[in-house]
Amino acid sequence: MNHIVSRIWEPVQRIRAEAYLQVMLLSFAASVSLTRLFLELTGYPQLGSQTLHIAHVLYGGVFLFAASLLPLMYANKWALTWSALFSGVGIGLFIDEVGKFITQTNDYFYPVAAPIIYVFFLLTVLLYLKFSREPKLDARGELYAVLDTLGEVLDHSLEPEEHENMRRRLQGILDKTSNPGFRSLAVELMDFIESDTLQVAPEEPNFFDDLILFCNGIEEKYLNQQRVKVFLVVSLVILGMPSFMRFLEYNELAGDPFQRGDYLAAILSEVPSASGVDMFWAYIHLVLDGAVGLALAFSAVLILVKRDRWGLEIGSVALLVSLLVLNVVLFYIEQFSTIITAAYQYVTLQGLYYYQRKHLSRKK
Repeated sequence: MNHIVSRIWEPVQRIRAEAYLQVMLLSFAASVSLTRLFLELTGYPQLGSQTLHIAHVLYGGVFLFAASLLPLMYANKWALTWSALFSGVGIGLFIDEVGKFITQTNDYFYPVAAPIIYVFFLLTVLLYLKFSREPKLDARGELYAVLDTLGEVLDHSLEPEEHENMRRRLQGILDKTSNPGFRSLAVELMDFIESDTLQVAPEEPNFFDDLILFCNGIEEKYLNQQRVKVFLVVSLVILGMPSFMRFLEYNELAGDPFQRGDYLAAILSEVPSASGVDMFWAYIHLVLDGAVGLALAFSAVLILVKRDRWGLEIGSVALLVSLLVLNVVLFYIEQFSTIITAAYQYVTLQGLYYYQRKHLSRKK
């Protein structure tokens, strides 16, 4: 009697997917930032003639095309790494010119372009966070992971850690599945990876391993609890107090609508054109920025008086609101100069997480 076998369409997360997404994110951020910096320093030069203009969106298309070709043509792991790198550079060069594609005048400096780029980057970050967690794989997923790692055997680059990881996955398959096909394949693969014919590459530290060891040494030597705490308090004050003081200064002008209008106009001084909508967004930015600034300053005080847990929670929430909500408005008002502020906010947020993970968890 014939058995009907239905195809399985459920996707399986690729091993090291988070690493490839991380490479893509870093190259994406570097591509946009360095492109804007280069154009600003060189006076926005144009490559072409009176008829032709070769915009950098075309270079982005070339990088994206190369990124799509590599994993289609080659099965090696390095193809995925280079694909991630090229895709990040390509999407950065492409989306940097989004202002030209959403305006009839092909306005590269259209103010809405910066928030669009920032939101697109945030969505990619959320995708990275989703895939950064260790997936819970069933027997089918574990076999995918083992078969993916077997490419290292063919390239003679299987490291002891990868070898042990394969053995652990195969043993897990044998322990948790009753599928005769999966069990048979797992047994054959287990015999292969435990045979004397399998070549395991000697563990030789590369540049990244040395860099990680160097960073660990710096961490152990300099990043003690007191120094991290001082950095967090100072950073939270630097990020919070100016915004809160500006909000208080604006409220002092509440009785004079002309001065209030001039104050909002000063915030919009770097925007190419001002309108009623611009003033509205400036006001929204001022109120949100003041509230977030108060929360950041308050969290600094809590950490300073040894109410660390409350201080870390309030500071983390305030920084997340700033990164996910406020900076969208800020990118519209101040454009790409906000990149430095956003980067500092992100470093401070990671510092809060580090302090909680490294010191508070250890105390607990």
